[in-house]
Amino acid sequence: SQILVQGILGTVAGFFTGNFESGVINTIGMAQMMISGESGMGASLAAQYKSEYSSENRLIDDPEILAYVDKIGQDVAKLMGRNDFTYEFNVVADEEINAFALPGGKVFINTGAILAAKTEAELAGLIGHEVSHAVLSHGFQRITHSNLLNNLGSVIPFGNFFSTLVSLDYSRSNESQADILGTRALVAHGYAADGLRNFFVTLNEQNGDSPAEYLSTHPATENRISYLEQLIAQNGYN
Repeated sequence: SQILVQGILGTVAGFFTGNFESGVINTIGMAQMMISGESGMGASLAAQYKSEYSSENRLIDDPEILAYVDKIGQDVAKLMGRNDFTYEFNVVADEEINAFALPGGKVFINTGAILAAKTEAELAGLIGHEVSHAVLSHGFQRITHSNLLNNLGSVIPFGNFFSTLVSLDYSRSNESQADILGTRALVAHGYAADGLRNFFVTLNEQNGDSPAEYLSTHPATENRISYLEQLIAQNGYN
């Protein structure tokens, strides 16, 4: 159904913008990616990222680091209920406190994020958050969702402005879901429940004030700390 809607909107957008051929080509490309499924899409994208990072000498290959991160990731991932994925955890030499997940369980973690974590529970919280994105199909949905909104934005008045706001709200919702599921996975494995919450405290201390939430892809860090504290307290987590 998504491929059909994408095709119709892509064709209509191409007609109105005078770029009919491009609209059709984009629709075909999106259909091919969706048919390959989450694992296929993620493997393809991960290979591209690894090739790029390797060419820049930024893909970490130290076996001790990779084994440590992989063990944490696999331990958390096995509690998530998506055994159809082959989880993979890569480390990138980058001082920025950041990590991201691709469809199918392909996760990339910056060395800056690992070094910023004060405990293993904090690092496991970050990794659990990223695994949650994959488990909840956020990356796969975001790719198709963004393409749908872009096509819609081309054919309605003020469509681009509308689609941007909707996309930001959608992204913030995804982040909140991953925070909650990631924290539940921490608890299920036996880590301190406030691991991810404490990581956000560190992030907040380093990054300072957050931009206005409605203009951001992520919830305000203060809000994330607050709702995770409520989650921990309401459920009596350790």
